[in-house]
Amino acid sequence: MNRTIKLTALATVVALTGIFTLGMQTSDAADGKAAIEQRRALMKSISKDFKPIKAYVKSGKGSAADVAKHAKAINASTGKILALFPKGTGRGDFSDKETRALAAIWKDWAGFEKANKALADESAKLASIAGGGDQKAIAKQVGVMGKLGCGGCHKPFRGAKAK
Repeated sequence: MNRTIKLTALATVVALTGIFTLGMQTSDAADGKAAIEQRRALMKSISKDFKPIKAYVKSGKGSAADVAKHAKAINASTGKILALFPKGTGRGDFSDKETRALAAIWKDWAGFEKANKALADESAKLASIAGGGDQKAIAKQVGVMGKLGCGGCHKPFRGAKAK
């Protein structure tokens, strides 16, 4: 009888440990999915802000004031980016359809931070230049922001779209 009680107690501890561990994994996965969804929403917001900037440069639609407004919005978004890339939320942790974040982000976190800073710096410069209204200077800065800011992150740290 004493042995039966010990075995029952051991089985209960093992079962509870398994349930607790499964709950932790589920919670981690849920937190990861939430981070992915939040960063996807933020990136869509940045893309939405970039469209009127691009339209102004390509076809003169809108105004320099519009460019400044949207550049400031992009700049404000850069302060949120890093927090939305916790470890364990890249490809390999989640499916290619859920995220385009490559493992290179966490292997080269300093490079990722540098790319985010470039977007912050170049979007701030764009907002300032747009305040002057010089369309050629705006176009030049949009190119710099696209290359160093957007491209500085997307090329090394973002994978291709899943098919």
